[in-house]
Amino acid sequence: MADYYTPAQLALKLGISEAQIAQLESKGSLHPKLKDGRRFFSSRQAHDLQVALRLVHKQRVSLEQAFTRVEDMRVCRASAPGS
Repeated sequence: MADYYTPAQLALKLGISEAQIAQLESKGSLHPKLKDGRRFFSSRQAHDLQVALRLVHKQRVSLEQAFTRVEDMRVCRASAPGS
């Protein structure tokens, strides 16, 4: 599956724990694709999570708060006139 990451690959790529990814899943922030009983995250989700991690460090907010802000920014851009 091109452009998809397992939880372990995503954690390694972003330098976070699989537990943090699982926490975002349990709160409904991350929605993995399922294939053959395995979970995969898209490159878009990886990018959004990477941006959220930057917000965590810059604005000193929780990962969940940062990820919600990133999702809100995406929705605003998508619903802006001319999008």
